[in-house]
Amino acid sequence: MNFKLRLMTLATLALLAMTTTTAVAGTRNSGYYDHQVIEYEGTAVTANSVQEAQLLSHGNIVFHVVDQTGKPPAVQCARNTAMFPADATDCNVLNFIPTEIGYAGGAWNLQVFTWKAGVTPTALTKDDDIIAAATAGLGTLVATNILVRCPLVNFAALR
Repeated sequence: MNFKLRLMTLATLALLAMTTTTAVAGTRNSGYYDHQVIEYEGTAVTANSVQEAQLLSHGNIVFHVVDQTGKPPAVQCARNTAMFPADATDCNVLNFIPTEIGYAGGAWNLQVFTWKAGVTPTALTKDDDIIAAATAGLGTLVATNILVRCPLVNFAALR
């Protein structure tokens, strides 16, 4: 019995060590899913590596679109700020939401799309748009070691 207790304690500590720091918790945010504005609460957690973050996210990705200054272009946030002016938004794009086939629950891996210098940004409000823009060489897409837990709070219209 003592061995099982120690083993369970060790396993719990190992799981806790997988993610090291937690950032702003429970911040009301808005973003996009399939060209539609959604609202969620975001909490960021840092994994030990990009590979670990991708493994833990089970294919869930939250895309962050930025210009050369590292900030979302105004065109990316126009619909968000109009619909939810009180939200602190980063205008992110989710590739899966609850109820969608393929949604794995848990957390989304943060991936950052940066517009290439000289390219006029447009609103990228669906994951396919971001992948297409990166494939076309309009910008770069980089996976990070950040996991975002973002339970949706306003997506009833999407079901």
